[in-house]
Amino acid sequence: MTPLIRILTMLAMIAGGACGASDGPPRIEVDRTSCAHCGMLISERGFAAAYRSPGSNARVFDDIACLLEEVATEGDRSDMRFWFHDVASSEWIEGAGAVFVHSARLRTPMAGGFVAYSDAAAAERGAVEHQGRVIRSLGELFTEGPDGR
Repeated sequence: MTPLIRILTMLAMIAGGACGASDGPPRIEVDRTSCAHCGMLISERGFAAAYRSPGSNARVFDDIACLLEEVATEGDRSDMRFWFHDVASSEWIEGAGAVFVHSARLRTPMAGGFVAYSDAAAAERGAVEHQGRVIRSLGELFTEGPDGR
């Protein structure tokens, strides 16, 4: 194999590996990435959420309520992937591992009043602090809907 072919093969393998990264949460540029639902710029990472349907690009949202309104228009959610930012750390967490708090006292970008936690005990403390209630699963969050009921 010639050096040029070796280099091209290595570049193709690297590019192929980079494509696999698209399975993870999307990249958000604060104050540059727009919410897929309301169009507002995402300025507070701790409230941002995202989902990806099979074969499509990820959609990002500035508020969990925006995600819920958008997901309500989707059909089957079984193959979709969801991510939320842990409000305590601002790190992405998988939707299946998230625990949510809903409270009218929470000031979120679009007044949805939802936040996500990666830790159930932290969610319990957040619910007490904000006089809200804990939503223990993604399925329960979808049942509650964007108004939290």
